[in-house]
Amino acid sequence: MKFMFSILILVGNSLYGQNLNVGIRVQKTNGMYWENGISAQYSFANFKPGQFHVGFDFITSRLGTAFNSNAIKQESYIASVLWYFRKEKSFRYYAKLNTGFFHANLEEDIFKELPHNAFLLSPEIGLSYDFKNLPLVINLGSGYNVNMVPEGKSPGTLQPLFYNLTIYYKFY
Repeated sequence: MKFMFSILILVGNSLYGQNLNVGIRVQKTNGMYWENGISAQYSFANFKPGQFHVGFDFITSRLGTAFNSNAIKQESYIASVLWYFRKEKSFRYYAKLNTGFFHANLEEDIFKELPHNAFLLSPEIGLSYDFKNLPLVINLGSGYNVNMVPEGKSPGTLQPLFYNLTIYYKFY
């Protein structure tokens, strides 16, 4: 987490001529929890500006299904690379590769033997709409968490298929 925060600070210090999108993300795991959080994308001025982005997402069920309920509290810290196709158009599609860390807080000592952490790797595809007269971008995507450990070694609440909606505010 400190590493990702350091990267965001370094990126923030060199924003001249860059493109930064910051927003909220709403995610639904197929058959499981709603998770909400924050998302940021950064596009470099010297390498495919507006088309290639690096990003960071933090999503948690604490702001979704687990809010005021007894659902399992879980967090995901995700770093990503994203490629927008048809960057000159308002309506476009994208391909994204996410990697990161998942943690489920099982809270009770009787569950301490169960897996509660996992490495995340997920390809994602989606549609995007970039408002030309407003500083907003809306992404609607679907992804698949690739399970890289033997069955029974990953948290039970980490399901493969997920859907998300992200609304960004564009900083120029």
